[in-house]
Amino acid sequence: MSSLVASLFAIPVAVAIGWFVWYFWNNNRLLDKKLADGDMSLLTSSNYKVSEVIRAPSGSRVEKVAVQQMPINTQQYIRQVLPDGRIALIPVSVDQNITQVHSTMHTSQQPPMH
Repeated sequence: MSSLVASLFAIPVAVAIGWFVWYFWNNNRLLDKKLADGDMSLLTSSNYKVSEVIRAPSGSRVEKVAVQQMPINTQQYIRQVLPDGRIALIPVSVDQNITQVHSTMHTSQQPPMH
């Protein structure tokens, strides 16, 4: 009796999982076909959110470039990852000119002459 109840529960769950897998696989397949065909209806479709359109020759590779703050280590080098995956250490020149600023506590004090 318990196997009958388990079967009555497991069969619909298995069918639902199978349908979800097929649905997402089929949507991805149709999207790939539309992209390959250059289907312009993708731009106005409510099913897809288009944030950027790039026109480039077939086979081109588009990489997103993001500006990142790189930490400076104690040896005054910046570690930079190059597009091909190699790592470059770029030397940094630090200019430490110290200038004195006159005090604002006393109004009679004149700023320093340079």
